[in-house]
Amino acid sequence: MKPGAVNAVVPARLDDDFDLAADSEDVLGLLHVHLVEDPASGHPALDEAEILITGIGSQSASATDLARAMPRLRWIHSMTAGIEDVLSDDLLERRILVTNGAGAYATAIAEYAFAAMVMLCRRIPELAVAHERHRWLESHPLGSELAGKRVGIVGYGGIGRALARLCAGAGMTVWGLRRKHAAEDEEGPAERVLGPGQLPELLAASDFVVLAASLNPSSRGLLGPAQLEAMKPGAFLVNVSRGALVDEAALASALSSGRLGGALLDVTALEPLPETSELWRLPNLWTTPHIAGGTHESRRRALLVLLTNVRHYLAGRLEDMVNVVDLPHELGHQ
Repeated sequence: MKPGAVNAVVPARLDDDFDLAADSEDVLGLLHVHLVEDPASGHPALDEAEILITGIGSQSASATDLARAMPRLRWIHSMTAGIEDVLSDDLLERRILVTNGAGAYATAIAEYAFAAMVMLCRRIPELAVAHERHRWLESHPLGSELAGKRVGIVGYGGIGRALARLCAGAGMTVWGLRRKHAAEDEEGPAERVLGPGQLPELLAASDFVVLAASLNPSSRGLLGPAQLEAMKPGAFLVNVSRGALVDEAALASALSSGRLGGALLDVTALEPLPETSELWRLPNLWTTPHIAGGTHESRRRALLVLLTNVRHYLAGRLEDMVNVVDLPHELGHQ
């Protein structure tokens, strides 16, 4: 195939997030890549391109809006694992192929979640603040250990299993929850793998709850007032998925009342977190700016997934493309 014969659109420069030196064979050079930051711009590439590459941190345009402006679109690839920005029945009707970067970030996010649990149970963020203020906290409260505790991982996919292995190695008991119930954990060390209807059981039994589930119509608002009330008193919450999984007002209430021991959120419903948010004022809640998956290694793996799929797509081997998203399943149609 002649280089540049297939047009692709990106809403931001790929090298804003990814080291293109990993593309040692210049696979992206086989495409004619157009930077289109605004779907309403009338850019001629929108009429011609059949590929949309999205999920770039610096982009401002919605992938859904771009897709609607691309009449010849055949394939969308998200550089991230999350695909909520492209979920729509319109894509199903148009039979658009969707792939993503699932798996590329699992190690980084799992390590972050494990570190978050250590930080919460040892109350390390308070020590970091004290250090910044040149204060020696001799009266810092005793923390607890991970060994012997139970972690409930909501969203037991690639990230969940990677975290489960770390937790099991630390002497923790692992429960996982996934949309499709499994009788046993064939790929990981979980003691139990539960189905969606067993969320209350997991919440009541877990010393730590880690959210690693994808955001879709069935998971939005997954932890509301009733679910947070069902959590084990003094438990800790870590969210490395999407902020919209949690009712933040209910979480603030559960934390301020002392019912929950603390929370560390890498994601919030609105990002950046508004200065007026109540979450800033809670002494036992800590936030980071959506960086759990951000490592040099994970970004390189994500780019390699894209390059693999570009090769297969241009060769007409759609059946060999990796990380194909099951849109009907994600949209709750099956």
